[in-house]
Amino acid sequence: MKTFKTYSLIIAILSISLFSCDVIEEPFMVAQEEVSDSCEAFIFSPVENYTKKVLLEDYTGQTCGNCPRAAEKAHELQTQFGEQLVVIAVHAGWFANTSNDYPNDFTTETGNTWDTHFGNSSLGNPNGMVDRINYPNSHVLQFSQWEEKVSNQLQTLPTVGIQIAANYNSTSGLICVDTQTEILTSLENNLHLTVVLIESGIISDQTDYSQDPQHIVDYEQNHVLRKGLTNPWGESLGQESYTQNELFTQRYSIEKQADWDINNMSVVAFVSDLETYEVLQVEEFHLTE
Repeated sequence: MKTFKTYSLIIAILSISLFSCDVIEEPFMVAQEEVSDSCEAFIFSPVENYTKKVLLEDYTGQTCGNCPRAAEKAHELQTQFGEQLVVIAVHAGWFANTSNDYPNDFTTETGNTWDTHFGNSSLGNPNGMVDRINYPNSHVLQFSQWEEKVSNQLQTLPTVGIQIAANYNSTSGLICVDTQTEILTSLENNLHLTVVLIESGIISDQTDYSQDPQHIVDYEQNHVLRKGLTNPWGESLGQESYTQNELFTQRYSIEKQADWDINNMSVVAFVSDLETYEVLQVEEFHLTE
């Protein structure tokens, strides 16, 4: 395993030297994750200019009759802001409980941990967070507030850049993921990288108060948080301070679960400051693109 990881690190460094004229100070990369030997290392090309992207977390549940309105708002905002807005639908709390009428369990350890800490479901779904700003006093937002907060966040310059490369090996049944984090300006933040899998196009039961009957049996759930590849709060990039152009690479692999549709799945990675919990940058990679 060590030989494999060293090899991938050297290749990544060589790719930087071949494709970039800039002088990049050490450390070039830090490889931290244990991955399956079936996963090949990805090569990242330098990015000249990163775009600021925003994370919208929609806290929801299948028996929440008003939650489809929030999902519609999230879709509207993605249409408006395009790839600059990344959405994660977090099923957590009482409304996410299963029953005979609602048998599908969309909760996750990661989502439950976030919900317990941030208190979203205890305030009554639907609600959400935009880049987790303004914690701990006014971080939970009604969906009518999302557009303004997203728009404001998109006016800020990115301080961190993220690239994701991933694929699914149908032979091994493994999802292989590499991420590269680039520091765009000097920072003193407590930086952590969180990586999760999400899935769209899931047809399941959902309560919708605007419909008659209110129990919808073929509702389409989108952006559903499926699994955390890191612990819920991410993994530290390992330093107390960061300088411009530093690069950090993390590697992951996970077995595909039987009820996941690879064609509708994405990898989402975001860097946050664990002192404030604010998300500094987010990126999404569709596994079939």
